[in-house]
Amino acid sequence: MITFKANNPCTAVSLFEQSCIEKGLSYKEGGTVYNVISPHIGGLPDAVNSLYAIKKAVFEDKIISFTDFMRILKNNWENEEALRKRILSNYTYFGNDCDEVDEIAVKILNDFSDMCKTYDEKTPIRFVSGVSTFGRQIEWAPSRIATPFGRKQGEILSGNLSPTPGTDHNGAAAIIKSYCKADLKKQYTGAALDIGFVPSSIDNDNAITAIAGLIKGFVLLGGHFMQIDTVDKATLTEAQKHPENYQNLSVRVSGWNARFVTMSKEWQDMIIERAK
Repeated sequence: MITFKANNPCTAVSLFEQSCIEKGLSYKEGGTVYNVISPHIGGLPDAVNSLYAIKKAVFEDKIISFTDFMRILKNNWENEEALRKRILSNYTYFGNDCDEVDEIAVKILNDFSDMCKTYDEKTPIRFVSGVSTFGRQIEWAPSRIATPFGRKQGEILSGNLSPTPGTDHNGAAAIIKSYCKADLKKQYTGAALDIGFVPSSIDNDNAITAIAGLIKGFVLLGGHFMQIDTVDKATLTEAQKHPENYQNLSVRVSGWNARFVTMSKEWQDMIIERAK
């Protein structure tokens, strides 16, 4: 016997799911014949980069002890700016098609999906894994401590299965190759990837062909959820300062589009931070 807690009605979904209307129960209250609970892992690229930074700085390059490193992070990199910049800039992080760091992402994703599978096989509810944040990285920011790969306390970090902002340097193809190294078929409910282009970089006669090739490569490598946006940081910053001039500026957020000027400042800051 499965007990569901009372929830706010999930009206749109419940209208189209079998038995919700007949039972008078919403999707989230067990009204459906078939129920799915899908844990989604978020912040994975940040965890990958953190483990990789510890591996390199502490155990391989031996530039700092583990104990001292943890003390520095606890103090939010205070008085350690040179070391912070060294670790942030000298290592190649997730999203650059580097097997050494990407294999950590593969291991975490496989372990995560395998753990979900053990529950999926023991209960009448489907319990399957996926990867997304869909904006929750904003909610998580206040509780984030400093990261081993050089980010300070409270920063908004990676969205979905996309590289942490500012850590990808080898272009869209490298991001896709890093993303596709894991067995994404195990992430039954999706693994979202965000790709951004500076408008000027695709303002030519070959742009459509290039983007079509990128999408084809994404599919052939096993990807299945990519969101493409084409807006630059300068335009977004100007729109934040002068919203009256950018009433029709639409941006891809995380699974949906929104008019930039209607978003709260913290959401706007997130979009600006991840832009090129």
